[in-house]
Amino acid sequence: MIPFFDWKKFKRGPQVVLHKDAGMLLGFAGIGEGDRVAEAGSGSGWLTVFLANVVGVKGKVYSYEKREEFLAIAKKNIDKAGFTERVEFKLKDAAEGFEEKDLDCIVLDCGDSNLLLSGAFQSLKSRGLCVGFIPNTEQVRDFVLEGEKQGFEHLMTVEGIVREWLVRERGTRPKNVGLTHTTFQVFLRKP
Repeated sequence: MIPFFDWKKFKRGPQVVLHKDAGMLLGFAGIGEGDRVAEAGSGSGWLTVFLANVVGVKGKVYSYEKREEFLAIAKKNIDKAGFTERVEFKLKDAAEGFEEKDLDCIVLDCGDSNLLLSGAFQSLKSRGLCVGFIPNTEQVRDFVLEGEKQGFEHLMTVEGIVREWLVRERGTRPKNVGLTHTTFQVFLRKP
């Protein structure tokens, strides 16, 4: 288990996947012990840590990153989390295709992720999920349409918004600041 406060020890480089978004992914996708998951876009490795924690010692995370400097940051964060044996990093552009087959889930958190859907479809097992972390509605549309063209079933598109509350004796209300939109998550299933 990695308590919330321990995340401050992890290095940031590129954009990180926040707890609220990782929680939605894990909850809706049902990723669990023993699953084999690939991700395109290691980034700072924050999502990689969440995934490695959930797949456990019997599972595996295959993390693709095309930028060497980002891969180095992700590897250091995985080492700090103690999950080195659960993750196989690949310095490779996932647009060239995934090396693994019969994966339970593939997470696409990179630019032009709709271009990776053909390779994702080929590498997923039947009923496997492909989840896109998409920044805007235009790209959501492109991702869904390309996914359907490749043979995926569009299950849902969601957005997670967290609003903290101020609790005090004289009145409870939402705080004036909050973290609203970070990403859309698009869930596709291979038949």
